[in-house]
Amino acid sequence: MKRPTAIDAAKKFIELHFPTSQAAILAGSVVRGEETSTSDLDIVVIHEQTPSEYRESLIEFGWPIEVFVHNQHTIRQYFQSDCERTRPSLPRMVAEGIPLIKHPVITALKQEANSLLRDGPPSWSLQTIERKRYFLTDALDDFIGSTNRGRKSMHCQYNRRIAS
Repeated sequence: MKRPTAIDAAKKFIELHFPTSQAAILAGSVVRGEETSTSDLDIVVIHEQTPSEYRESLIEFGWPIEVFVHNQHTIRQYFQSDCERTRPSLPRMVAEGIPLIKHPVITALKQEANSLLRDGPPSWSLQTIERKRYFLTDALDDFIGSTNRGRKSMHCQYNRRIAS
């Protein structure tokens, strides 16, 4: 039996598991056109009855699914924390995502996500720059001084990619 398309599977998943949610967005590689045979469906759900956020991995309709469940308050908290740690995964998912359930909150969340991505992370303090520089230098010294072939091989491959 052939599995449904990503969008059809995601819509069926929302209908089955989150029929009372306010909004849902399909994101990830399937939306960016980078889908592979092992791709999963990344689905962001906004459900106001959810007291706190959670993430769950399931398999439905022949697809592995990662569902990120939030209410309007927790999704904004995650937007901020993702940006502060300079890995804006959730804002990117919302900005790029395809609405599965249309609701006015999606427009507002997409605008907020796009603003955060456009503005970039806050500037680092001198103390943060020094700490990052220390950890990077320490890690590189470990790779250079390593006699472990696996670690050396990774280091050489990394340097070749940077030089290209």
